[in-house]
Amino acid sequence: MIRTALIAAGALAVAGASGAQERPYAPLPSPVSATCANGLCQPGALASLFTALARPGRPVRIVQFGDSHTAGGDIAASLMWRLRGRFEEREIALSAQGEVGATLNAMAGTEPLLAPGDGTPDLVVIAYGTNEGFDDLLDPAAYETLLRGQITRVRQAAPGASILILGAPEAMRGDGGGTCPGDVEQRWKAPAMLSVVRDVQHRVAASTGVAFWDWKGRMGGDCSAFALTQGDTPLMRGDHVHFTGPGGDWIGSLLFADLMTAYDRRGF
Repeated sequence: MIRTALIAAGALAVAGASGAQERPYAPLPSPVSATCANGLCQPGALASLFTALARPGRPVRIVQFGDSHTAGGDIAASLMWRLRGRFEEREIALSAQGEVGATLNAMAGTEPLLAPGDGTPDLVVIAYGTNEGFDDLLDPAAYETLLRGQITRVRQAAPGASILILGAPEAMRGDGGGTCPGDVEQRWKAPAMLSVVRDVQHRVAASTGVAFWDWKGRMGGDCSAFALTQGDTPLMRGDHVHFTGPGGDWIGSLLFADLMTAYDRRGF
């Protein structure tokens, strides 16, 4: 949000100097989550991260496991530059373990889970779910068992670290049957299994006491993966799965905002 505002302000200043016509600044959307207050469920589970951010003189370490949304780097970069801007006296490092097409099985197959050179993390982010959601043969019970197992592994490898699950974002396939407003071809719809994956993530996070971020809700909910492909500067690519560069920056800004809302409410 800050970056967008600065860019817009600069554009308006240039327009004023040259007399050129410019479109008025339109703020990026910030949908409200109906699932988690301020987008984040179980924010108290992030106490270790928040304590580390509030404590001067020591590095803050984050490890993220995920799929192409992690591998692409735009979302993580957006979050990191905002964190570093707010906590200027902190050394904040992120180790991103992202792989295109990956599912939670990739994390399960990582040995050791945490590389010795990364130090002990203050936060471990689990950011899978999109590819599982496109698997029509996924076994929800087996997926739940796998997710619980990875949370246990994190707690064994990094006792005391905060854990954050990024709920699977909205995504769509273009094989017909869509009902989204504006989709005149009725082409795009979310795979049915994606909502199942998201429900498992939400339930497991609550029962194990880890934080959960409602990515879909903060995108705008149902049909947001279609809506965000529209306009002069789309925030999602035409595949209705991946974000554009500006879209990745936007998502990172929403995640940062929700984390900082929770941080500020703890009174650090």
